[in-house]
Amino acid sequence: MTLDQSTPEERSAAGLRSIKTNTKSQKRIRERREVLVNAAIEVFVERGFHAATVRDIGRASGLTQGTIYNYASSKEDILYMACDRVVSEYTEETRQALALSQEPATRLRAAIRALTEVAHKHRRAIRMVYQNVHLLDTRSREVIFARVDEFMGVFEAILRGAASDLEIPVPFPHLSTNIVTFLPTMLALRSWSLRDNDPEVLIAEITEFLVRGLGFPLEQVTTSAAITVGE
Repeated sequence: MTLDQSTPEERSAAGLRSIKTNTKSQKRIRERREVLVNAAIEVFVERGFHAATVRDIGRASGLTQGTIYNYASSKEDILYMACDRVVSEYTEETRQALALSQEPATRLRAAIRALTEVAHKHRRAIRMVYQNVHLLDTRSREVIFARVDEFMGVFEAILRGAASDLEIPVPFPHLSTNIVTFLPTMLALRSWSLRDNDPEVLIAEITEFLVRGLGFPLEQVTTSAAITVGE
């Protein structure tokens, strides 16, 4: 998957949070932080944020503590980067999906499917974010929420454009956007209930459920698989 290639330092130009490092190469920063964040997510999921230590993350990532502290000044910085990563995944996958078509309904469906696929693929990371984002300092939370709002704005524009083009009434587009972008996260938050279902079926059914709920035309499908969703 192609990630958002900007670093926290590059995004700080837009008023976002910066994490200092002595490394000059942006490519090196991205590579090391990707390794660091991937390992940290697994450690936070397995041990919990409070119980996890930088030493645990070092063992999981293969990085020394000295190297880690060159790319993050604290465990909280690492949590922030993990949260930032999840938002970046949503944004990048949606952008890629939108590039495939100019037809409004197709673009909307593609965006919904893209965020549903991200929710499934990164369900462990997403669950970790929901469990721990409240532990971030106020500034970090504000930055993450601002990035989520930015993503929501892009999605709402897609929804409004498709509704206008197809003359379909969507009286509360902001509320609809919140519902559509949140529902796929149940693949992370309710994974214990959905784990026995075929992932492709889950993704397809959630996509069609949301498209149908918005009142947009459905694709013609040749097969329809039923899934059982537990309470």
